[in-house]
Amino acid sequence: MIKSFIGEKVLKYFKKGSVLDLGCGFGKTSIFLAQNGFDITSIDKSKESIGLLNDFCNKNNINIKTYIEDIRYHKSDKKYDIILCINVLHFLNKKEVQKIIEKIKTNTLKNGLNIISVFTEKNPSKNFPYLFKKNELKDFYKDWEILEYKEFITSLEQHDNFIPHKHAIARIIARRKI
Repeated sequence: MIKSFIGEKVLKYFKKGSVLDLGCGFGKTSIFLAQNGFDITSIDKSKESIGLLNDFCNKNNINIKTYIEDIRYHKSDKKYDIILCINVLHFLNKKEVQKIIEKIKTNTLKNGLNIISVFTEKNPSKNFPYLFKKNELKDFYKDWEILEYKEFITSLEQHDNFIPHKHAIARIIARRKI
């Protein structure tokens, strides 16, 4: 069984349901939730990431609907119990971020969850189109029930270029009230 911090957060609030994972990457959270009985739709613009996710699912008899698509152009009006958008929005500009968060909120069922994680202005690397200001992510959800909100600096990590680094993150778990 694959482990997933975000997946564990979902299980804290939901035991089953439909999930849209926007910018799923290699799909660790999608796989974890599918293994726990959730109906998963995963979207990423990387053919490589979706290919690896599909290969893993095929070899392990896991059912996940996958799409190679840029989240900026995702057109579905389907509503979900849970929408995830983890460490993706800081790659977009402010106007795109606002539009996507509004679409995420609109496409969430009543009592459903949004779990979003973004880089903030405190991020050591400033090489992103958009870095969130303090409490900005929280302000997008002032009309929802905020279950968890945290801004923090990650511990040292390595990926992609293998250079040790940290990130400044804002993470929200919010429930749609109406």
